[in-house]
This record gives sequence, structure tokens and C-alpha cells, in this order.
Amino acid sequence: MRVVPLIGVLMFGAACAAHAEDDMQLLRNVGNAGRQQALDGTYLHQMNGMLETFRIVRQGQGDGVREKRTSLDGPSREVVRKGGELTCFASDKRALMACKISAMRLFPALLPDDLDDISRSYVLRRTGTDRVAQRDCQWLDLQPRDPQRYTMRMCIEPNTYLPLKVITLSPRGDSVEQFTFTEVELAGAKDRKAYAPRLAQKFLLRPAKAPVGADPSVSQNEVSGLPQGFRLLRSVQRILPGQGKPVRHLVFSDGLVMLSVFAEPPPPENARLERVGNLHGAINMATSYQGDMQLTAVGDMPQTAMMALLKSLHINGKND
Repeated sequence: MRVVPLIGVLMFGAACAAHAEDDMQLLRNVGNAGRQQALDGTYLHQMNGMLETFRIVRQGQGDGVREKRTSLDGPSREVVRKGGELTCFASDKRALMACKISAMRLFPALLPDDLDDISRSYVLRRTGTDRVAQRDCQWLDLQPRDPQRYTMRMCIEPNTYLPLKVITLSPRGDSVEQFTFTEVELAGAKDRKAYAPRLAQKFLLRPAKAPVGADPSVSQNEVSGLPQGFRLLRSVQRILPGQGKPVRHLVFSDGLVMLSVFAEPPPPENARLERVGNLHGAINMATSYQGDMQLTAVGDMPQTAMMALLKSLHINGKND
């Protein structure tokens, strides 16, 4: 009498596992298309009551990818990608700073390279169909298991899996940031000159051999007090621009969010000030203090969640 219910449970479990695998493969396809799909298009970036327009061209695969995005309004700037190398070009120092900031979020490549851990903190929902840039698309929602994190909504072109529109929603459901193609051809520009920079000022953002994903030598015992789903990816000593002293740089991820935490000696007691602020779109910054350390976090998390993380985080063996 117990055989039938047991078979039903096993079949249900197998179906859930198969659906989870389908979800992961779908997200991998979306991530690959966001980084690799050949295209020639124009998109809008809306955030903080501002609107920017960019043209993007891309062709090639893997290390042979060539991509250039050019601002069509605001400070004149270009972000050029050759394989894994990312470089900003601008007309002057002000535009170069704007270029570095806008390169924090490079639509349509908004999913991380490594998606293996994303199911720890997010659930994928299929939430209907729509039309963007005269193309049909399917809405996918990456909803956090923790209600204090952002939700990512993506409208995906069904044949290539290219995100045509991406919206970041606050825990209250408000739009924090939005990217959307206004027009896009799913083939790269044929003219090689379309991928060459035209501006003089240059800054290398990411070298071709920059680390991607977790460093296998990093021990999770180095930190404690992280929110559910987060883990330590990298921990290094760095000298930041304009500072002569080394700063400890820790990189955390919950499978989607990439969060940098910088630990350094604090200023005098009378100069210490906890603060949070917005840097760019969904990217926020928070500063707090813990014993003999100043902790500064930068990443795409709500400000209240970021400050709560700094309050609970404990860095072990910091003086070793």
C-alpha cells in the first residue's frame, strides 16, 4: 500500500530536479548570449531620474570577442572589449571618470560568468511575454530568497536568449535601474572600424587575465557573519589609487551580486562617520567601523542590506 505514494514522491522529486536543471541551463544560455551574442544596437540606461543612450556593436566568440559601446549623449566616452580585456576611452578626464562609472554595469552582460551558486540565493520565475525593440521576448524574474536583496527582471529574445530589457527592482518593487534596447540587429557590424576606439584618453579597466570566479586558495573560515547564500571569492592586499598604504580587498558573491569590501585602518575617532550612498544605478556604497578597521562595501545591494552586512561581518585573523 505504501509503494504508490513512494513512487509519486520519487517522480515528483525527479521532476523538480529536471526543472531546476532546465532553469540553470536557461540562465547559462542567457549569460552566454549577454556576453557573446553578435549584435549591433542602441539601448537606453535609466537610473536615478537620469537617462543615457549607448550604441553597442559586437562580434566574435570567446577570446576573439570584439565589442565597443559608445555614449550618444552626456560625456563622450567608449568602452572597448577585446576578449577579457576591458578599456575605457574618453575625450577628457571628466569623461574618463564617467566612463569608469558607466562600465560598472555593462548591459546586456549583467549575469556573472559563474552561475553555479545562483540557486542558493535566487529562484527563477517565468512571468509572461512582452515585446521590446520590435522583438518578442519572455520575462524571467530572478527573485531573491532574502527579501532584502534586489530582484532582476529580464526579457529574453527566445531564439538567441539575448536580454532585450533588464530591470532591477528594490525590495519594495520600485525600479532602481533599467536597460532596454530600442533597436537591435542580431549580427555584428561588418566594418572593422566600428570596433576601434576614436577617443584619446585611455584607462585599462580589466586586463585579459583578470580573475573570474572564486580563488580556490581562499578559505571560507577567513570571514564569518555573512548573510545566507554569500561566500568569499577572493581576498588580497591592494594599494588603491591615491593611497600609499595597503588595503585588504575581499570579494563576496551570493551567486548574482558581486560585493567588494575594503578593510583598512580607521581615521581618528572624531572623524569616523558611518554613511551609505548611491554610486551608479543599482551600485551602492556603505562605510562602517569594526574594532580597529574601517570597512567600506561597494556593490549592487540595497543600502540598508549593505550596512547590515558590514555590521554582521567579522574578518578573522585580520592582523596575521
